Amino acid sequence: MDFRSLLDQAAAVQVKTTNLIWRDWQRYSNRQRTKMSLGGFVGDLELEGDLAPFAPLLRSAEILHVGKGATFGLGKMEIA
Repeated sequence: MDFRSLLDQAAAVQVKTTNLIWRDWQRYSNRQRTKMSLGGFVGDLELEGDLAPFAPLLRSAEILHVGKGATFGLGKMEIA
C-alpha cells in the first residue's frame, strides 16, 4: 500500500461537520486489581472530498474497530 500517496490525497479531504464529544468511563481490571480509566470520542463526523482511495481502510476499520481498547468494544465506527 502506498501510504505516501494516501497522505497526499488526505490533504484534500476536509471535515464538513462534526458533532463529537469526549466520554470518560472506567472498568475494573482483575489482573491489575484497580480501576482503569478509558475514554474517547463519541458522535458524528462528516467528511467531504474524494474518499474512494480510503474505502478499503475505512471498511477494515469499520469491521475490526480501531485503536486502543478495541478488545473492550471501543473504536467502533460506522460508515454511511
